[in-house]
Amino acid sequence: MKKEKKKEVIEEMTEKLKGQKNLLIVDFSGIKANDAANFRKEIKREGIYYKVVKANLLRIAFKNAGFEADDSLFEGPVGVALHESDPVVLAKKFVEFKDENDKQIFKVKKGYIEGQWLSPEEVDKLAKLPSKEELLGKLVYVLNSPIQRLVTVLEKPIKDFVVVLDQVKNKKEEADKAA
Repeated sequence: MKKEKKKEVIEEMTEKLKGQKNLLIVDFSGIKANDAANFRKEIKREGIYYKVVKANLLRIAFKNAGFEADDSLFEGPVGVALHESDPVVLAKKFVEFKDENDKQIFKVKKGYIEGQWLSPEEVDKLAKLPSKEELLGKLVYVLNSPIQRLVTVLEKPIKDFVVVLDQVKNKKEEADKAA
């Protein structure tokens, strides 16, 4: 790689990393090309940025962006994944992506979530949490449930009253027919 291209990569990665709250550093060794292509399509739909970068260039970009990271993170094949808002989606995609033999493809080296470095085990735990959308859906359900019950309770007397009026009307009609 030429010097100018290396500078471009460092600048691009530095810009992407500045102010980033959610990122994963992954080891992608052993991934097949068709698995990688399918995976990239899938994560792109989720708004996840993923790039494979030479370890040394990524180390420089991390330092330029103000991250303090252990040099052991930049050994071997390194990929970096970024997501602006939902760290759970980011963790889920990389932890749950498996090959046709149900073997995990990516090895998470470290995660940086909301200003804290997470171990691979902590990233696995994060991946098991429900996503932000799921949690918001559950919250809406919990907040809506008492209101639904109140409406049901308030409707009951009105329904009962209508049923009684209908029965009175039917009895009067029967009495008029009999007379």
